[in-house]
Formats: sequence, structure tokens, C-alpha cells
Amino acid sequence: MTNARRRLDARGLTSPGRRSFLLAAAGMVAGPALAQGHDFPNRAVRIMVPFPPGGAADIISRIVAEAAPPRLGQAVIVENRSGGGGSIGTEAAIRAAADGYTVLMGNLSTNSINPEIRRNLGYDPAIGLTPVAAVGNVYMVLYARPDLPVRSMAELIALAKARPGEVTYGTAGVGSSTHLAMLLLESSAGIRLNHIPFRGTAPATAAVLGSQIDLTIDTVPTAIPHIAGGKVRAIGITSRRRHALLPDLPSFIELGVIEHEIAVYNAIFAPAQTPAAILDRLGSAFEATVALPAVKARLAEIGVDEMAVPRAGLSAYIAADRARWGAVIRRAGITLD
Repeated sequence: MTNARRRLDARGLTSPGRRSFLLAAAGMVAGPALAQGHDFPNRAVRIMVPFPPGGAADIISRIVAEAAPPRLGQAVIVENRSGGGGSIGTEAAIRAAADGYTVLMGNLSTNSINPEIRRNLGYDPAIGLTPVAAVGNVYMVLYARPDLPVRSMAELIALAKARPGEVTYGTAGVGSSTHLAMLLLESSAGIRLNHIPFRGTAPATAAVLGSQIDLTIDTVPTAIPHIAGGKVRAIGITSRRRHALLPDLPSFIELGVIEHEIAVYNAIFAPAQTPAAILDRLGSAFEATVALPAVKARLAEIGVDEMAVPRAGLSAYIAADRARWGAVIRRAGITLD
């Protein structure tokens, strides 16, 4: 035996007994994980929605949850845990057991905006979460109370310049995706509006319907009923092109007021340490669910557009989106505790 071999054996790194012990220990650790991946799922899977019921993320999650069981082999339930602009439910999903039974319906607010705007978030979704499947993009519609003397973006800009700081708009709160979208509009159009923050888009919309404020911006799924009913007047949409459900409504890009579309992506995430076998099972099941013609039709019917990003590309997609909104946040000088 060489001196080098003797030194290695003395440290217990190459001796047969040591090798047997390490292999046995590895088997004890890997065995349950492999079994878990092989048997997964054997109970219901929970989609954590970090927003209140009735919003776009909730509606999308329920459509997916209803259609997923045949492909996943178990029931899928939706749990709403709102608060903190989506941060409370997101943190709960990050801290959940990494066993595949809790996933998050994350979006622009939870994965791009919050980590850039909240100083004391306590986690980084890029580290704490792993992408599972893209679900869909939702665009925003800017609309006004019907009695506001504005019928187009040009008229809105003219009114805002004539009355700087007087035209009011409501959002889901300071630092929300709706707030940042309006800040981007103000900056691009060279106007100054009066921001009225609410605890969600629903009360902001109610304030527009009651003529208490002039404008709000909301996602297509929740804006469509009010527009179709003639209760509000749509001004523009944040998609790159005109939307299939609102073909007469020009896009912000078409109107020349912003350079990039504003898409509220919705995607499913799992805790970062979830085993690869379980991630593959979840990813395959949810991607297959979203690709079903019936599911695509239901999502399109409410204004959810296809998000053609494979799981392997989701991290890069979200990182680029986060960087873009981080720049908007820094220019606006907004930080939240």
C-alpha cells in the first residue's frame, strides 16, 4: 500500500467499511425522496393564490384547478392567502414543505415588483421558488367614468396637461402593478395625475363606477364586464396589439405612449428545494392542462392570453421582466417597508 493510500485510509475516505457506510447512508436519504417522487401525488395539491377571491389570479387558478386532476391524478384545490401586495401568500408558499403539495400562482407583482420595491420582504422569489409552468398573460385596460369628458388617450392627455394633478386615478395600492403601469404612462406621456391608492382593484373600480374618481386600470378579465355593460369608458390597453375581446380599443403602444407592452404574467411555482422528479411531474401535468383546447378556450374567453414560455425559459423571462420594472421603480423613487 502506498503512503498516499495509507493517508487516505487513515482519514476513512477510501476504506471498504467507510464506503459501505456512506452508500448505506445515501440510500437512507435518497430512498424516501425517490419513493416520494415515484408515488407523487397521493393526496390533493394546493394552489396558493396570494390575492383575494374574484381577481384575475384567482379566476385563472380555479380554471386550472378544475381541469388539472385527470392529468395530475389527484384533486387540486385553491387557497387564497392575500395581503402585502401578494407577499404574504408568496412567503407562505416559499416556506411550505418542498414536497410538491403546495404550489404558488405567482405573477408580475409577486415575482417581479415586490422584490424590487419592498425593502423588508424577507425572501427573494428568484431563490425561494422554482418555475413549474407558464399559464397565461393578462393585460391591463385603462378606463374612465362615463361622465369624464374624455373619449380617447389624446383627450385624456390634453385634460391632464390642462389640469395637472387634478385628474384622479385609483389602483390596487402604492407599488402595485396597476400603480406602476400608471406611473409609466405618466412618465411616457409627460402628464401628472393624482394617485388614489385602494386596497385592491375592486374598490378602485367601485369608486370609478360611483364617479368618486376619474380613472382606474385593471386586468382584462375583471374590466370586460364593466366595459361591455357600458358602465365605464375604455381608453387603451397595455397589450402590444389590439385585443381579440376589445378589437376597437387601441393599445398604448399603438397610441405611442409606451414602448413596451405591460403583461401581467401568471405562472405556477414550487418551493425551491422540491425534488426534480416531482417538479417534472407537476410541470408535465400543469403544462398539459393549460394546453387543453377547452382550458385555452375558457382562458381566452375571459381575456387571458397565451404565455408561450417553456418551463426551462421561465426564470430568464421573469428575470428580464423584474429588471425592467426595477428600473421603473428606481426612477420613481418608490420603496415600501
